[in-house]
Amino acid sequence: MSLLFWFKLKELLRDMFKKQSYNIFVISFALMFLPVLSWASSNSVEKVRLGQHDEMTRVVLESNKAIKPKFFHLQSPPRFVLDFERTDFKLDISHMDLPDNGMVKGLREGLFKPKVTRMVVDLKKAAVARVFNIPASKNKGHRLVIDLKPASDAQVAKQKKEFNKLQAENRKQQIEEIFEVIDKKSEEVIVVLDPGHGGVDPGAIGKGKTYEKNVVLQIAKKLKKELEGRENVKVYLTRDRDIFVPLKDRVAIAQRKKADLFISIHADAHNDRRIKGGSIYVLSDRASDREAARLARHANDGDAVAGFDMSHETRDVQNILIDLTQRETKNKSVMLANDILSHMKRNIDVKRDNVSFAGFRVLKAPEIPSVLVEVTYLSNTSEERKLKRRDHQERIARTIAQGVNRFIDQNRLN
Repeated sequence: MSLLFWFKLKELLRDMFKKQSYNIFVISFALMFLPVLSWASSNSVEKVRLGQHDEMTRVVLESNKAIKPKFFHLQSPPRFVLDFERTDFKLDISHMDLPDNGMVKGLREGLFKPKVTRMVVDLKKAAVARVFNIPASKNKGHRLVIDLKPASDAQVAKQKKEFNKLQAENRKQQIEEIFEVIDKKSEEVIVVLDPGHGGVDPGAIGKGKTYEKNVVLQIAKKLKKELEGRENVKVYLTRDRDIFVPLKDRVAIAQRKKADLFISIHADAHNDRRIKGGSIYVLSDRASDREAARLARHANDGDAVAGFDMSHETRDVQNILIDLTQRETKNKSVMLANDILSHMKRNIDVKRDNVSFAGFRVLKAPEIPSVLVEVTYLSNTSEERKLKRRDHQERIARTIAQGVNRFIDQNRLN
């Protein structure tokens, strides 16, 4: 926290308290935050090493303080997941060199909850893990060691049983830990913006290492500012930082906030780097074309990437079915999508001239008009460069806001 911050705070409190004791108050107030400030950067991973010893793959995290993780196995696809106290990684583990004949297919990490870092080890096949700590030495920091060996069928069955027990214990928590229930004022229009992916789920990654999760969060924050420039419009974000939020929790946030509109924001990638331009999608049980179906699969895969298992959910939760969506809500979703698309055509490149339909899980709230905006393709290098620019992000935000405001006016939402 900068000295300028404390100086301004001190000046503010001087006006509030016309007594000489305000100095003592400021010092006490500052001291209250010192534990928080030290916690925010209390641990960091400085090095990550991988090695292969016969059929065993070893992963070593070297940190300035000991890491004490909770961990579990997931199947279909096989993953090993570790959760531990919030820790900064000083290197990008998603682009590490991996042993060709090893067990590890990929590594990723990110903020899973406000105080929890999640690391996901993507595996080539089911594995059994041995995890232990080595204390710091003169030349090395604290080390967390993960040894991975191929798992037998019996070991896989045991892992599934242990995970089901863990899920049953944790199922009651989730969104209530972070998001509060609010009372909606009748004159307000409440919009929930959903920046796609986040935390351990990076989304698409451009050739220049631009992460989808970062640019869509930046656009969402700018869109929030644009929309709240209108009287009686209140905007909430499903995430306001680099944190993972499961897809069904994103929907639940909109429902708990009693949202009038839900807008999910994404930036996809494609094998053909020439493809560019924005698109907009509305819920349907049938995709309007192959590309729409592919984009829906990519967006819906976010939970699996982050090590979040949906196998315990009912079929209705796993699959977005059109009969769960009220006819009136679907019609309004199409109207909202058309209003946004009409302004996109005027201000930014679009790939599709018409609204598309696909089974995006995040659009499943039956009572809330919901759309998903793909702002462009990060795989196109020129589009990637534009998406990193503040002025282009602001243009996208203004464009979407114009469409939303048109929808509000035409539907007399306030």
